[in-house]
Amino acid sequence: MKHNDIQVGNCAQITYAQSMIGGAPMLEIAVCDDNGKDLDTITEKLHEICAEMREGYHVSVFRSPASLLERNTKIDIGILDIVMPGCNGIDLGKKLKEKFGDIALIYTTSYEDYCRQAINKVHAFSFLVKPVGKEELKEQLAACLQRAKGHGQERELMFENVRNSSGDIIPVVRIKVKDILYCEYMKAQREISIVSAHEVYFYTSVFQKLSEQLENWNFAVNRRGSIVNLSHIKRLKGYTIYLDNGEELLLTQKRVSDFKEKMNRYFHER
Repeated sequence: MKHNDIQVGNCAQITYAQSMIGGAPMLEIAVCDDNGKDLDTITEKLHEICAEMREGYHVSVFRSPASLLERNTKIDIGILDIVMPGCNGIDLGKKLKEKFGDIALIYTTSYEDYCRQAINKVHAFSFLVKPVGKEELKEQLAACLQRAKGHGQERELMFENVRNSSGDIIPVVRIKVKDILYCEYMKAQREISIVSAHEVYFYTSVFQKLSEQLENWNFAVNRRGSIVNLSHIKRLKGYTIYLDNGEELLLTQKRVSDFKEKMNRYFHER
């Protein structure tokens, strides 16, 4: 286990890393509150709770809505204060929903009157009245974790500066995980190809990072530099993977055992 605290401008990045339990994805949690004391209290409770639950997580702490809105990487859970200067938590929640789609919002407030607004206007996952109790927060995080695991394939991934099959450069593309058939690293071009049900995209990134993320959502590595969505496999024969769109992919001998084990587990749990 390791625990790092890195101060970056208006945002403090607090990371707790440990082995994932049962292949669960690392939770990405963003906390936003203009009150430094409340931020410290919630962050401390998050460390304790996630350690007890034995879940890997990464917490980003923001002291203003503007700094949180600058973030472009995915967020599973947003813990937001409602009363903040400039942009209140309810308006911030709306913008986060527009930007990230599948995000669970937990509101914290000293004023119970705001709770109805949080539920009606942004469909908040839950709300907690300050001072936030550890057991209340733990209960909500457990519910959010189940939600995150259950909706993995419904999640949208955001890619920036992507090229499509026509050669057009697209600033931002959002692709549902369930629509991705497979991804491959093209060594000559130093690009990753993302083959979806509707289009093929190309972008520059580290393949290992994408692969590790997708493996949490029923993808399996079939050969070096290639990962396939198990939900799109029609059948497997020998070293050939037959996809539901008619394509065939190679399964290398080195990957056969792990691939078959993950594939069998996936189809058994469906």
